[in-house]
Amino acid sequence: ISGTAGRSDCKIKVAHLAQYEVGDERKDFFVLSGGNYYSMKHLDLYGDVPVVRLSEMYLTRAEANQRNTTSVGATPLSDVNAIRTRAGLPALTAVTLADILKERKLELAFEGQFLPDAKRLQTAVGTLAWNSPKLILPIPQREMDVNKQLEQNEAYK
Repeated sequence: ISGTAGRSDCKIKVAHLAQYEVGDERKDFFVLSGGNYYSMKHLDLYGDVPVVRLSEMYLTRAEANQRNTTSVGATPLSDVNAIRTRAGLPALTAVTLADILKERKLELAFEGQFLPDAKRLQTAVGTLAWNSPKLILPIPQREMDVNKQLEQNEAYK
C-alpha cells in the first residue's frame, strides 16, 4: 500500500473490524488506506511466517476442553483470558464455545485459519456451503498433463 506498511493482498471488511471490542489492541493491526482496510500482520514478505503461535495452542486447548468438559492443562476460561488480557481486554468471568470460537476468529484473523476452521466447523464461507467444490483449488494443468490418472476437481471440469 503506497505510503504505509500494510499488506494489500486482501481487503478487510468493516464487518470484521466491528467484531473487535473497544480497547482491543488487535484492532491496531489494521490500517485504513484509500478507503479500504488492510492487515499489518506479517509485513516482511521475505521473512519467516509463523506456522503455529502460542495463542493458537491456547485456543485449540480451550476449544477441546470446552467440548469435552475437561480442564487438561488449563481451564478454557484461563486460556481465553490469557489471550484477552494480552490484547488489552478485561478478563471474562465465564466462557462458552461461541466465545472461544470468536476469540479464535479474531486472534488468528488473516493467518490462514479461516477456511480450515470453516470446514472443520461446517460453517458457510460467504454464500458457499462449507463443502462446496469451489473451495478447492484446481489441479494445475501441467500436473494433469503429466499424470493422466488425475481427475480435475469438480468445480473446474
